[in-house]
Amino acid sequence: MKTFKIYSLLIAIISISLFSCDVIEEPFMVVQEVVSDSCEAFIFSPVETYTKKVLLEDYTGQTCGNCPRAAEKAHELQEQYGEQLVVIAVHAGWFSNTSDEYPNDFTTEVGNAWNTHFGNSLAGNPNGMIDRVGYPNSYILQYSQWGEEIAEQIQIEPLVGIQIAATYNTSSKLICIDTQSEILYDLEGNLNITVVLIESGIISKQTDYSVDPEQYVDDYEQNHVLRKGLTNAWGESLGQETYLQSELFTHRYSIEKQADWDINNMSVIAFVSNPATYEVLQVEELHIID
Repeated sequence: MKTFKIYSLLIAIISISLFSCDVIEEPFMVVQEVVSDSCEAFIFSPVETYTKKVLLEDYTGQTCGNCPRAAEKAHELQEQYGEQLVVIAVHAGWFSNTSDEYPNDFTTEVGNAWNTHFGNSLAGNPNGMIDRVGYPNSYILQYSQWGEEIAEQIQIEPLVGIQIAATYNTSSKLICIDTQSEILYDLEGNLNITVVLIESGIISKQTDYSVDPEQYVDDYEQNHVLRKGLTNAWGESLGQETYLQSELFTHRYSIEKQADWDINNMSVIAFVSNPATYEVLQVEELHIID
C-alpha cells in the first residue's frame, strides 16, 4: 500500500495564496496525513456542542478466569452511559499467551507497549484505567471501582472535541479514516492524538472460573478487542505547545483490512491525551460500517 506523510499548515497556505499582509480568522487547520492516495478527504461539519466521553481500558486475556466478570461490568456501564463510554479490551501479558488450547493471538504492539508502561498485567488482571487518570499513583482500578471513576470523569467539561469519518472499500479492502480535533478552550502544553481499531463479536475459547466443572467457554464472545494502532502507542503530536480555542487539527490514515478481521464488527477509536501525564482529555468512537 502506497503511503506518504505530509505536514502542512493551512494558515500559511492561505496566507500565501491570498495576501501575505491579510489577517486570517479562526479556525485554523493543521493537516497531517499517513494515508493511501486512494483515499478521498472527508469534509467535517461544524459541531455546536461536544459531550464529554470517557475511555475505559479493560486489561484482559483469554486464560484469565476472572476477566469475563470485568467484561460484564464494562457492558453494564456502557448500557448505563451509552456512547459517552468508550471501551477498549487490551489483551496483553501472560494471560494473553497462545497455546494449542488457546491458539488465537489478540495481542498488539500498541497494547503490549501500554501494558509494559502502565504495568496492568503485573498488577493482576482483570483491571483497567479510566481516562488514565491518576498516573503514576492510583490509576489501575479493579472493575468494581470503574463505575465511581467514570461517574466522576463524565461530569468534566470537555477541553477537546473529536470527529471521525471512515470508509471501507470492499474491492481493495482499504479502510480510510479521517479525524478532526477541535480545541474548545485555550490550552498550554503538548497534545497527542492516538487512533486505533477495535473489533467485537469475536468467538473464541475463554477461561471462566464461573463455569463448572470445565472452567472455560468454547464459544465466548470477545468484545472491544484492540486490533491495531494506526498511530504508535503514544500517538502523534498535534504539533504545538499553545492551542487556541477553535483551532482544528485533521489527521488522515489508511490501512488494509487483515484477513481475520470482520469489518462489520469494527470501530475506529481516537483519543486526545496529555503526553506529560498520559491523561485522556477526550475520546470518540465510530463504527466503520453503519
